[in-house]
Amino acid sequence: MKIPRLLFILGGFVGLATLAIALLVANRSTLINWQIERGVQEGVASQEISQTRFEVIFCGTGTPQFFPERSQPCLGVVAAGKFFLFDAGQNASRQLSATASPFTKLEAVFLTHLHSDHMSGVADVLHSSWLMGRQHDVSVVGPPGTQQLLDGIHQGYSNDIEERQRVLGVEYIETTVNLGQAREVTIDTEDAVVVYDADGLVVEAFRVDHPDWPYAYGYRISYGNKTVVVSGDTKYTPAIAKHAQGADLLIHEAVNLDMMEQIASALRQFGGPVDPDRLALISAVHTPTHEVARVAEEANVEKLVLTHLIPPIPSNFVAEQHYSSGMEDIYGGELVMARDGMRITLIE
Repeated sequence: MKIPRLLFILGGFVGLATLAIALLVANRSTLINWQIERGVQEGVASQEISQTRFEVIFCGTGTPQFFPERSQPCLGVVAAGKFFLFDAGQNASRQLSATASPFTKLEAVFLTHLHSDHMSGVADVLHSSWLMGRQHDVSVVGPPGTQQLLDGIHQGYSNDIEERQRVLGVEYIETTVNLGQAREVTIDTEDAVVVYDADGLVVEAFRVDHPDWPYAYGYRISYGNKTVVVSGDTKYTPAIAKHAQGADLLIHEAVNLDMMEQIASALRQFGGPVDPDRLALISAVHTPTHEVARVAEEANVEKLVLTHLIPPIPSNFVAEQHYSSGMEDIYGGELVMARDGMRITLIE
């Protein structure tokens, strides 16, 4: 008797499933239309910005190496009713969409330096933000070479822009508006230079030490009595602590030397396309985790966030605890490991 009863129960489930499928098919137009309307509403809402909000969005926390959980460096900042980007590596546009960032309100892109993983997504960000509705100028601020980057983007996208202007009926928008205008900044002293000042938001650039790059910058972002400092790529340098003094948030790159040596050891044992000795060269131009902790302690910052994690690690508690091991013995403030999609709000 048990088997027929089981068949009866299974038959009931099959019947309910069949009915559910029939209802879905019969109402598919309603469901699809509802999803479309909801998607449009959410998209429009995501582009609205409060004038008082000050927030950072981690749209890329990885390295040049492809890693599924960490895109190349990209940091979004919402402030003064506008949106700003600090670096835009590959996949930046997709990450901005995934994080519902208001990138049609993009006001400026600030480049720390011209390594590919920090600027390979700039063209797509500029183009996509215009294509999705931006109709105002965007400044691309960076070290010498930024103009050359923008010239190449303009040249490469010229045919695309002409065709889209004709089809979309937006001939009144100049190509320079579509794809941004460069502003090169040359800093030869230890002092910070104001590179943006409007509506209460001040962005200052300062030199950092990223060997083999004559000009590599960090940024200090101030709004509403709150301050965020972005290190850019750098080895240990006193400039970070100097310009991050008392900051509410220090966002700093990091390399874990033990993990890099472990990878090098494995490459020596098993072989591979990468020369294991190259890893030491990579590590030498970045800041080891313990030295990042020392910088944050010297600067007396309220919160330290590690990003541009070298090597990239999975976004889970165990991996992050291992990566930052020992830093809490040096830095007494709050330590956070950045993840793609993470948001930190300084002012609601």
